Amino acid sequence: MEQGVSAYQTGDYRQAIALWQQAIQTDSAATPAVRAIVHENLARAYQQVGETQAAISSWEAAATYYQASDNIVQFGRMLTEQAQVYINIGQQQRAVALLCGENVSLTPADNIAIRCTGGAYAIAETAQDQMGRVAALGSLAETYRLSSDYATAESILKAGLTLADGEIDLVPYRAPLLNSLANLYGRTARTKELRAEAAEALGLQDNRRGDDRSVAERLRNEAIADRQLAQHFFAEAIDAAKAQSDLASEMRAHLGLLAFYQDQLNVNTGETRGDFPQLISQIPISFYLGQIKTTIAVPSRTRLAQIISQLPANRETAYAAIALAKAYRTTARDFTCTNYKDRDEVIRWLQTGQQIAEQIGDDRAASFAYGELGHVAECQRDWAEATRLTNLAQLAATNALDSADSLYLWEWQMGRILKQQEQQSEAAAFYKKAIATLESIRADILTADRDLQFDFRDSVEPIYRQYIELQLATIPSDLATKQVEAFSDEERIGETLRTVDALRLAELQNFFGDNCVLVASTDARERLLADDRQTTVITSVVLPDRTALIANLPDGVTKINWIDDTPELKATAEQFRSKLVRFTDRVYDGSDGETLYEKLIQPLEAELQRTQTETLVFVQDGFLRNIPMSALYDGSQYLIQKYAIATTPSLSLTASSSGTREFRALAVGLDQEVVTESGRTFDETGVRGVPLTIEKIIQRLPGSRSLINEEFTTEQFAAALQEERYSILHIGSHGQFSTVPEETFIITGPNAAGLAEEITFNQLEAIIKEFSQNNEPLELITLTACQTATGNDRATLGLAGVAIQSGARSAIASLWNLPGATSIELMPIFYEQLKEPTVTKAKALQQAQVRAIEKDPNGNPGKWAPLVLVGNWQ
Repeated sequence: MEQGVSAYQTGDYRQAIALWQQAIQTDSAATPAVRAIVHENLARAYQQVGETQAAISSWEAAATYYQASDNIVQFGRMLTEQAQVYINIGQQQRAVALLCGENVSLTPADNIAIRCTGGAYAIAETAQDQMGRVAALGSLAETYRLSSDYATAESILKAGLTLADGEIDLVPYRAPLLNSLANLYGRTARTKELRAEAAEALGLQDNRRGDDRSVAERLRNEAIADRQLAQHFFAEAIDAAKAQSDLASEMRAHLGLLAFYQDQLNVNTGETRGDFPQLISQIPISFYLGQIKTTIAVPSRTRLAQIISQLPANRETAYAAIALAKAYRTTARDFTCTNYKDRDEVIRWLQTGQQIAEQIGDDRAASFAYGELGHVAECQRDWAEATRLTNLAQLAATNALDSADSLYLWEWQMGRILKQQEQQSEAAAFYKKAIATLESIRADILTADRDLQFDFRDSVEPIYRQYIELQLATIPSDLATKQVEAFSDEERIGETLRTVDALRLAELQNFFGDNCVLVASTDARERLLADDRQTTVITSVVLPDRTALIANLPDGVTKINWIDDTPELKATAEQFRSKLVRFTDRVYDGSDGETLYEKLIQPLEAELQRTQTETLVFVQDGFLRNIPMSALYDGSQYLIQKYAIATTPSLSLTASSSGTREFRALAVGLDQEVVTESGRTFDETGVRGVPLTIEKIIQRLPGSRSLINEEFTTEQFAAALQEERYSILHIGSHGQFSTVPEETFIITGPNAAGLAEEITFNQLEAIIKEFSQNNEPLELITLTACQTATGNDRATLGLAGVAIQSGARSAIASLWNLPGATSIELMPIFYEQLKEPTVTKAKALQQAQVRAIEKDPNGNPGKWAPLVLVGNWQ
């Protein structure tokens, strides 16, 4: 044992592990107390060399032996150690169970009240182990931060600081807690700024009592305050660490501050927001800072260089060296090459990290060091060196047990290197490998930290898009209206469609931002289209310079329509939408609708007529999600007059129809001005006529039930959905979808206190899921007064999310507020048509919208076009 301690102290962790394992095997009569100490030592050594699973096993063994030796204090502390490892690998729920048991009761306040049914915190309280309490609080706060529950995390950290300030023995915990608090405020500042951008795009007003600011203005002001707090607590953390001569804690604080500064530097220079890799345990990814002086970077870098040279060689110092290297350049999460101002320093510290990793035998850390060195060579266009280093990075990642999240980066990097040398087929092979690796871990990396959704477009999405572009690059534009006959082209298009499906799945899982499980069906296309010989599926792929529309026709033929100049197409689409949204204008200029028809539909029209297509199903990409295809105009007819239309985010996520024609609806809504519990005010605009619409629906669908105004509370809504078997849920109420979680909701009628409630997306999903557990899934959810974020194509995913997340087969929703008169006219026709045995959902909506056109042939289509059918169209 003592030889192992000596080896550990000199940084020879592999030798220490070997000696301690030998100690356990040699002394079969060792007491539980001794075995506990050895396993605790082994756990720490395994963590130093990056063997996560071995570390977890050793922590578990240490806990078991401490419990057997009646050392309850150490038993509780071992649970906290285990929890921290689970936090580092993204398993927050497992960590919470170890820290606080299965049921956690928290009362966020200045003096937070924590009630745990078990776990490390409850044990520490019982044993009056203040050190154990503080340690458990720090880890518990991290689980809430990573789940985006910042208020609770903040309260827990403050409670821990209060405890640490009260006892001299707990002073060493101040620096880590202060650093965590600084990281938290940095994250909230960055998150609020990004949410402000989304709120600004939506044009949201706060509508709270006594507050006439826009949501964006409020969020930006809050972000400024949080940045100042982050800067303050980073400084306090550094001072506290220095007072204790705690070099490791001081290093973490400087790294957090540098990442904070680096992110702001990239924003100010107009480049892609920077990011440090998610390498260092207890050190955040990146933090957004406002007006921070550039002088911070130099002293932090200088001090970090001193600290790294003084600390023992271990995983943390290896990652610190890599992070320090990245602090000498403006980095981008999508690996876009940037100018290196201090290339020699970058290489010096990457090589330091690589040497430390090699010394301790940490393949995972080595993979990051080699990979980053390979990226430097890539940016210098030194292809031979870039290839050599990237190969070493892949080899190291393959040898490591927990490095899939680095392996896909280096496979992607090799694909880029080959692509830039015009070795297209070889590059495609590596992109395919990268996506396969990413698919195996995507759910983990997208749900481990909910705020990673804001980084998704930089860190994950480019891999899919670059691969799609690579696949389509060799298909020339002159094939736009020709059958794709070459086998290689057919295979390439098939691979493209599979990649598009994978991207849509990743986007949705990322958008939902929780631990949802989305199960893609590998045979969905065949299953949905097997007996549907009159439906064409059109998949759009938006590339930087041009856009592809891939049409899968009913007879199995595939067509490609290329639209050159994506920026011009996007500008036309945005103008088209803006004119539709202003449906009250007396004069409607439909020129943009004609232009879009000419670009998007006309090249495919002959084939649509040849195959007698009756329904078009669009799998849209990017800005095309924001426009209603039904309103495209050929000069004499709207597209909806020629074809039934539906949209779906992915065929692989589209559920089959139940085939039922016996429809019963729970129809809920309101038509009055309401004030919500949060103080928002909503007038009757947009919901006028809801009771009349619901009355007509009830008349057409026997056995249906309505909840209007005061009847439509969250409690009564949930209860009504449980009492009977309904196939349709119709909601006529204010609502909106955006990338701002607190701005994604549906408004109820006034409750007993006279205040409306905001049913959030997650609450609505939970209510519907509870219904689906006891009944067949809903066939259809209709949301007639909701809207999505203007210009925010990701927010449109929320429409699909309602159906997919809750298990419903389809949803009808509105891209902007639907006029009350239109709803009164359209929805009863839709439901009447839906009862016909041969009429699909898409055709029922088509007939309702065609009826609206016939009534007002010269009117603005913006009155009826916002209604879109999402999901199953049959």
